[in-house]
Amino acid sequence: MIRAGKGGVWAAEWISRGYIAIYWNLGGADIATISKDQIKSLYKMQFPDASRQVVAANAGMIYRFGHEIVEGSTVVMYEPATRLYHIGEVMGSCTFVMPEDSDDDDGSYRRKVAWKATASRDALSARAKHSLGSISTLFAVSDEALRELENASRGVPPVASSEGDEEEENAAEIREATAEDGIERIKDRVLQLTWEEMEQLVAGVLRAMGYKTSMTRRGSDGGRDIIASPDGLGLESPRIVVEVKHRKETMGAPALRSFIGGLRNTDSGLYVSTGGFTKDAMYEADRALMPVKLLDLDQFVRLVVDNYDSADMDMRAILPLVRIYWPA
Repeated sequence: MIRAGKGGVWAAEWISRGYIAIYWNLGGADIATISKDQIKSLYKMQFPDASRQVVAANAGMIYRFGHEIVEGSTVVMYEPATRLYHIGEVMGSCTFVMPEDSDDDDGSYRRKVAWKATASRDALSARAKHSLGSISTLFAVSDEALRELENASRGVPPVASSEGDEEEENAAEIREATAEDGIERIKDRVLQLTWEEMEQLVAGVLRAMGYKTSMTRRGSDGGRDIIASPDGLGLESPRIVVEVKHRKETMGAPALRSFIGGLRNTDSGLYVSTGGFTKDAMYEADRALMPVKLLDLDQFVRLVVDNYDSADMDMRAILPLVRIYWPA
């Protein structure tokens, strides 16, 4: 299955002119004959500012379009305006179309397609709808979903089931799975931050929670990286002293004892460790005379997500996130 741009913007063009396309220009390279690593190299040359994740995702998509789709492949494309899935057969090899001959400014890689049938989204089961609902631009359709599409194109209804209960159950499961996958992807991104960016991100979360923050000078913090307080000067309570450790190693009890020993009786302590904490360290935090909160990577990322709507531009620049809406 291939998506015809955001909102199906290319769908009508693809149907009327009989093709599918991906809109990248790798200098006209024959993507059907080169390796994925070569495609990555070409992509980096064309888009030097792209992140590693973007390069990997888009190079993988370009590779699939050039290698995994072949003449005779069945292809599915959804047209949101009509709520129709179009089913076709790939009729030609992968070719590059120059910008002046393409329908956008960059040129495109295309494959000719004979569109043979349509299936209404309304005729599909909830299971098939969810299976076809991947956010990926190019992905493999399951055999079950393809059979249901072909049946729907011939007017054959899906197998009867408790559709309402199934849809609610499936939707709940997919929402939960999608949200958890998002948390894991955000963790991946956080782990790639520098120590300085990580400290700034922690400060940004505290600002999103209503505090004002100040950063201590590197190397002379005495076990403190950030001071958060209502006034930003650390003079008003509650004053939160923050230590950030951005490393793979778990933090042990000695590090926690040192941190707690530097706190005043009126302070609260926050210790963020992307590598987590040992049991002894958690015990030290529990027995402290003042409030001390420990946040590992998972807890910190969930705190980021919970407060991201209130984040300022500095925090969003360090960790750009996009909200995905789902029907209630």
